[in-house]
Amino acid sequence: MFRTPFLIPIILVFTGSTLFSQKKSFNSLVAVVNGQAITESEVQEVTTATKNIIMLSFPEGSERDERLKSLRTTALNSLIERELILSEFIKMGGIIKDEVIDQDIQRIIDEEPFNGDRNKFLEEVKKAGTTMKRYKDQRKKILSVEIMKSRQAKSIKVVTPQKMKETYIKNKDRFRNETFARIRTITIRKNSEDPTVTAEDQKNLINSINEKIKNGADFSELAKLHSEDSVADKGGDRGVLGESSIELRRDLKAAAFSLKSNEVSEILEDKLAFYLIKAEDKKLGTVKPLTDETVKEEINNLALLDLRRSAYDRWMTKLKKTASIRRFDSEGKLITKSNNSE
Repeated sequence: MFRTPFLIPIILVFTGSTLFSQKKSFNSLVAVVNGQAITESEVQEVTTATKNIIMLSFPEGSERDERLKSLRTTALNSLIERELILSEFIKMGGIIKDEVIDQDIQRIIDEEPFNGDRNKFLEEVKKAGTTMKRYKDQRKKILSVEIMKSRQAKSIKVVTPQKMKETYIKNKDRFRNETFARIRTITIRKNSEDPTVTAEDQKNLINSINEKIKNGADFSELAKLHSEDSVADKGGDRGVLGESSIELRRDLKAAAFSLKSNEVSEILEDKLAFYLIKAEDKKLGTVKPLTDETVKEEINNLALLDLRRSAYDRWMTKLKKTASIRRFDSEGKLITKSNNSE
């Protein structure tokens, strides 16, 4: 039998503060995979954890909105894949002993936010509206899935020279030495110090400035005339900055270094102000060659990840072809059916 007492230090799906989602009352059926039910409450648990990650990882904007919009579909698909993998684990006689689960839970208790306080951990279990038995079953499923994924990944060990070259070309900007540029900014606050000026007036002002720049007006002169930041009297000049500089806010710096030399950004906006950014005399850093040992090692790891991802996708496609998968709408009506195993 396939036993795994040695696979404790695995990166798990739910750790730390996202161990427990809020108690949900959504127990309607959303899918059945090889006879195993997936409920709305399970989908909600996954989306709650992932939503927090998205909110922390992506700034406010279209990319974050798009990811949040597709979250539920992604969560349901991941749960369907989980059940397919668990089916394979059971088929091959996979077993995770109770003591392995106990060790896994103790590891979680020892880490933040519990810091070894078992009573605090048990309180969180209770607060989440679950039981230790159900929680242990959850951990067993998570470990089983990670073990199966690990087995698939370990089957891919060798990267060909051609794959190394392709991966390097695709990712070469990651190995570029630091790029520098002279950065200028124009900042128009939404709330003017003049009480007679509204936020709408400020929006019209930044639009007007933007149009003048597009028509050939001098950025630095407009900064001196209108900008409301600490470098306005210098024509918005923040000096020559590198990509790793901490002298400019991360989102503004990202926008600045995405520009070509002497190009001006579109209007940027946050809760406090509108911004225009110009990058002057941009000097791209040189790219480190593939022969560099550090680059070579990272490219090898990236190529392995890509190969393993492709292998996983092929594996999933194969499992889905022989699986019984049914999906249901919010009213419990069957909407899709894949029943190749019958």
